[in-house]
Amino acid sequence: MRRLRWGGTAVLAACALAALPAAAQANVQVGSSGWLWGNPLPQGNTLRAMAFADAGTGYAVGDFGTLLKTTDAGDTWTGLPAGTFSNLTEVEAIDANTVVAGGGCVARLSTDGGQSFSRIAFTPVESSCPDGSHLAAIWYVSAQHGYLVLADGSVFETTNGTDFATKTAIPGSKQAGGGVVPTDAVFLTDTSGYVTTSDGNIYITTDSGVTWKSVSATNRPVKAITFASAKVGYAVGDGSLFLKTTDGGATWLPRDIGTGENLTAIRCSGEKSCVATTATGTHLVITTDGGDTFSNPSLSTDPLLAAAFSTPLRLAAAGQQGSTVVSDDAGANSRPIGGRLTGSFSRIVAGKVPGTAFAPGPGATLGKTVDGGKTWTRGNVTTTADVLDVSFPTATDGYALDVEGGLFSTATGGGFWKPLNTGSTARPGAVYAPTPTTVMVIGPTGVRRSVDGGGSFDAVKGDVAHTALQRVDRAGDAIVAYGAQDVVRSTDAGKTWKAIKKPGKYIKKGKKKVNRLGIRRVDFVDPSHGFLLDTSGRLWRTANAGAAWTELPGVGTNAARGMSFSSARKGYLVISSFGDVRQATGFLLRTDDGGATWHPQFVVSSPIADDGVVAGGATDYLLGGQQSLLYSTTGGDTGATSDLTIAAPKTKYPKPVHITVNGQLKPASGNERVTVAYRRPGSTRWTTQTASASANGKFTTSWELAKGANQFVAQWQGNFRAHGDGSAVLTVTVGKAKKKR
Repeated sequence: MRRLRWGGTAVLAACALAALPAAAQANVQVGSSGWLWGNPLPQGNTLRAMAFADAGTGYAVGDFGTLLKTTDAGDTWTGLPAGTFSNLTEVEAIDANTVVAGGGCVARLSTDGGQSFSRIAFTPVESSCPDGSHLAAIWYVSAQHGYLVLADGSVFETTNGTDFATKTAIPGSKQAGGGVVPTDAVFLTDTSGYVTTSDGNIYITTDSGVTWKSVSATNRPVKAITFASAKVGYAVGDGSLFLKTTDGGATWLPRDIGTGENLTAIRCSGEKSCVATTATGTHLVITTDGGDTFSNPSLSTDPLLAAAFSTPLRLAAAGQQGSTVVSDDAGANSRPIGGRLTGSFSRIVAGKVPGTAFAPGPGATLGKTVDGGKTWTRGNVTTTADVLDVSFPTATDGYALDVEGGLFSTATGGGFWKPLNTGSTARPGAVYAPTPTTVMVIGPTGVRRSVDGGGSFDAVKGDVAHTALQRVDRAGDAIVAYGAQDVVRSTDAGKTWKAIKKPGKYIKKGKKKVNRLGIRRVDFVDPSHGFLLDTSGRLWRTANAGAAWTELPGVGTNAARGMSFSSARKGYLVISSFGDVRQATGFLLRTDDGGATWHPQFVVSSPIADDGVVAGGATDYLLGGQQSLLYSTTGGDTGATSDLTIAAPKTKYPKPVHITVNGQLKPASGNERVTVAYRRPGSTRWTTQTASASANGKFTTSWELAKGANQFVAQWQGNFRAHGDGSAVLTVTVGKAKKKR
C-alpha cells in the first residue's frame, strides 16, 4: 500500500579515517532481535513503502520484516518489533498511534504507536502461503474496520480486526476467472473505496466490496492510488501514467509528467504536494501544484523506493540498503540521514579495550568502532593487499596482517601505519598482540614473536615450532592457537606453548598418539574453559584445558561454521540454515547455559561471515554480509522469555519402533513454527521436521527410532512477543545403547 491518508496533515600514511555521519538518534534495532545497526545508519535493509500520519509521525517498511517509525518527520528513526522476516511492502498510518503493515503472507496492526503488534491472520500460516494469497493491498478505515486485497483478486473485510468476510473478487482477477492482478486499494468511508489493477483499471465499490465498477481504464497498469482529500485523488502507473480526480473518483484525467518512467507509488500532503517513486529509484517525481508541473530530483546515489510528504514542503525518502534522505523544500534540496562506510569487510575482531572492535577486509580496508558499535570509522592499512587479521591491545596501538604476509603497526588507532619485518617470507594466518610491545604472528608453521613492538622477531622454540597453525584466540590471560589438527596454549604471553588434547580417541601410531578429529573453530574464554567445533559440525566443551571434553548435542545442527563465547556459559554459533526457513540467511544460535540449550536468532538477510560474530561480554558485535555492522548489549535477544519442551511416550524401548515426539511452547497463540531435530544412533548428522504449534502451544512430530541412543532437540525462532528458545536434549534409547566415547 503506497499512499497517504487524506485526513493527514498538510599509503606511507594511510588514508585519513573517514567518519560515518554521527547518528542523531538511538541506533535502530533489528525488528525481531536485540541487535542494533552501527553501519549503515539508520539501518541497512531496503525500504519499500512509507506513510505519514501527521507532520511528524511516520512509518516505513521494507525487506526482512523491517518496520520503522519516526516522530520528527524523518530526521531520526526507531526499529519496531514486527515479528516477521518476510519482506514488507505495504504500510498505512491511520493516525499517530495506529499503523497497519504487511507483505507476502504477513500483516500486522499496532494501536500503541508500534510498541506492540497483533497479527492480522488473513492466512492460516505466515511462513508460507500460495502466491495468489499474497497480500496485494491493505487499507484500514479504523483500527477495527479494514479491507485486504490479495494477489488473486480476493477481497476480505473485517469489522473487528480478527474475523473476515469474503467479498466479491476484483473483476478480471484469478478469482473472477481472469489473470488480472490487483495493485493497490484505498477506502474513503466504511463502504466506499477503490482498487487499481494490472490491466489499467480503477474500480470503485460503494457497498463494501459487494459490487465493483470501473471508473477509469487505460492501456497501462495502474500501480498505486491515493486521495489527498474527499474530492482530490491521484493514481500512477507504468509508462509515466499519472491520473487525477477532482470529483471524488468519478472521473480521472491524465497529467503529463514529462518522462517515460514506470511509477510505482504516490503519497500526498494536502491536495497539491505529491511525490511518486519510480521503478528504477534513480529519481522522484514531485508536484507542488496539483499536477500542473513536475520536478524529477535525484536525491541519492542509491535508488529511492519509498517517499512521502509529512507537510506540503517536508519530504522523506528511503530505499536500497536503508539509504534515507529528507528535504525541507519539496525536493529542491536534500540531506542524507546517516550513511554507510565505503568498502567491504571480511570479519570482525574485538579489541582488548571494552567498546573497541575492528573489521578488516579487502583492499586494505579497516573499519573501527570505539563506542561499542554505535558508530564506525573507516581507514586503510598501508598495503595493496587485503587485510587478513588485526590485533589491538589498546584503542590506539595495533597490528594488521595482510594476506601476503605483510605485517604493519599503528600507534594512532589506524591513522598511520609502519611496515614490519617478521624475518620470514611465510604467510602467517593470524596476528596477536597481548601488549603494545609484544606481538606474534601465527603459522603457517609455529609462532614468531617480538617483544620490541615488531622491531625484531624470533621463532618460538619447542614442539610448537613444527605445529601447523592458522588461527589465534585470546583466552583471558592465556593465548590459544590452532590449526586443522592441533591446538596449543600459552600462559606466558607466547614465550612457551603446550599442546591441548582434542576430543575423541588418541591411537598410538609408532611413537606418537594420533587423533584425526578435524578442527573447524576453537574458542577458549580462559586458560581452562573452552569450546571446539569439529569439521563434522559437532560442538565440544572442556573445563580443564582439554583433559576431558563433553559433546554438546543441544545445538541440533551440523550447519555451524563459526562461533564466539564471552564466558563459559554465553556464546554464539554462526549457522548456515535453520529448519524450513528459506527466505533468510543471517542465522545465529545463542546459548546462555554453557551450550546445553540453544535458540536461533535471525539478524540480517545476508549471510553472516564465519568470523562474523564476536561475543564481547558487555557488547557483542556482528558482521552481516560484507557491509552490515551491528552490535548488541542484550545477547542478541529482545522481548519476553519463552519455554520450549519436548517429550516422548517412553524413553526406553526394547526394539525399533515408530513414535511421536510431542512438545509444548509457552506462551503461544498458535501457528508458531517449531523445528525438531533428530540424530540417529552413531551418526553425526541431524534431520529436521518443522511443526506448527496449536493455540495452546502443543505440537507433534513423528519419527522412526533406530537401535541405540536416539537424540532429539526442539528450537523456535521467537516472534514479536518473545524471543526464541531451545529444549534440552531428549534421548530415547532402543535396546542397549552404545557406550559413549
